[in-house]
Amino acid sequence: MNPLAKLTGALVGWKGYAAALVVGAIVAGGAAWKAQSWRYGAEISAMKADQSAVVAESQRQAREILERRVAEVGQINERNAKAEWAAYGGMRNAQVQDDGLRADVDAGRQRLHVAATCPAAGSGVPKAGAGARVGDGTRAELNPAARSDYFALRAGIRRVTAQLEACQARLP
Repeated sequence: MNPLAKLTGALVGWKGYAAALVVGAIVAGGAAWKAQSWRYGAEISAMKADQSAVVAESQRQAREILERRVAEVGQINERNAKAEWAAYGGMRNAQVQDDGLRADVDAGRQRLHVAATCPAAGSGVPKAGAGARVGDGTRAELNPAARSDYFALRAGIRRVTAQLEACQARLP
């Protein structure tokens, strides 16, 4: 007997049905497995797309927050730079003016006068000779030894004023 005839003889009856059932179950299981993998693949793809959308939205929000913060910091820095420029620029201009005045006083182009009045000769000051008398209307001048103190005080006043203005400019 040939092998095909033996196989057909063995599959006749309940054995054939059982074999067909096993083969059908294997084919159906494989098909179900494949269909399930397609379904899970679609679900995973949908989850990845949702997650990508969430990440993209989070990144967009983070960029917006960062841009706002950078703009705020830029405005603060700009405001501080303007205040600093005003303060130190004013101090520098004052220093240039003081240096110019000092050079003019040292060169004799300017004189530092003190607002003062001299008492009349009849009020207790002994009258010296007529040649020793200073003419009316002249002003008292600052002693040359006190000039450096005058300029130091003037520079100090301007520096403190500029620093105070800078501090006030930084207050909100």
